[in-house]
Amino acid sequence: MKHKTLPGGYSPTFYLAFLSNFLFFSSIHLLIIPLPLYIEHIGGGATEVGLAMASFALAAIVARPYMGRLADTWGRKPILLIGASAFVLGPLSYILARSVPALLVARMFHGVGIAAFTTAYFALIADVTPRPQWGEAIGLAGIAPSVSMILASPLGTGLIERVSFPFLFVCASLTALCSLVIALLLQEPTRESTTDQKGNPTEVGLLDVVRLRGVLAPSLATLTLGLSYGAIYSFLPLFGRDRGLGNVGFFFTASGIVIILSRFLVGRLSDRLGRVPVILPMFAVLALSMAGLNWAYGFATLVTMAIMHGAGFGGARVGLDTIVVDSAPGTARGTALGLLYFCFDTGIAFGALATGVLANSVGYGNVYLVVSAILLLTMTMFAVVMRRSEII
Repeated sequence: MKHKTLPGGYSPTFYLAFLSNFLFFSSIHLLIIPLPLYIEHIGGGATEVGLAMASFALAAIVARPYMGRLADTWGRKPILLIGASAFVLGPLSYILARSVPALLVARMFHGVGIAAFTTAYFALIADVTPRPQWGEAIGLAGIAPSVSMILASPLGTGLIERVSFPFLFVCASLTALCSLVIALLLQEPTRESTTDQKGNPTEVGLLDVVRLRGVLAPSLATLTLGLSYGAIYSFLPLFGRDRGLGNVGFFFTASGIVIILSRFLVGRLSDRLGRVPVILPMFAVLALSMAGLNWAYGFATLVTMAIMHGAGFGGARVGLDTIVVDSAPGTARGTALGLLYFCFDTGIAFGALATGVLANSVGYGNVYLVVSAILLLTMTMFAVVMRRSEII
């Protein structure tokens, strides 16, 4: 495949896909703060807010494997369009949802959109990038959600103080519409095909993909990343309040900025040194950041742990993503990425649930120690499993 490049060494499709992804996530990040307020507005409480978040994640978990497979059979672009279309219609459906049960249905529809778009997105990025640049490209492509979080989240918070909920939902829908229009401009390259010994086309299914060590091992390791993500993003505000750590929003800001830097730098480094040699130290840094939270009693310590968390999480994530892209054949890349993100989503859901249950008995600080130990165990097992692999 020939890759026409622009300044920076990437194809026009790469840059268009990046912009589409940025707008896609901006659409949902506009609603991070306003949505819980809207749920209260229509008669919900804390439980209903939790159900709304869980229904979105559950729909994404269920849809991931199917969307990954469709990305391989239908092509990347059609699945991107399905995901963007769901994000156009999702916020509009919130306007029609005048009760919590109706909103939960709308959230599930919205969740299918993120499963479709993100799975096809990284498969397309690999398709349009030369193999020696995969680590750098996937790292760079993955910063779009973090950038949109930094920009769109405070914008949504500011808007809700000045406009109505329906107006804000329309703004989110229009942002997703811009993402959809840009996705329509994408030119998907001809993808490779696999053949048997006689030259006949062969089909690579989910079971074939699961048998690949370079797909299964990173996917299982990503479960642990999801676990740590769920434990942080679900309960750190409560932990910070109990410890008197001040505005824990700065943790997410600092972590998000460092994730952007880490994904790009570690992705590029993995192209030169190999995937596993950069993944293992990043797992260790992430584990130390989680353990450090147990001894965080001041704002400075909190921000230090945020910086370490961003570096470790971003670096480990891009390394694991790239191993899967390295290992999966082009005809099954969407399926493999669907499995990877299925594991990540499942880890987030389980992490949020387990943290809440365990924290009632031992406290949030000790929960973060447990998560740290699990990360270190995962790092060790991953190193052993990948030791004899051809993937480095």
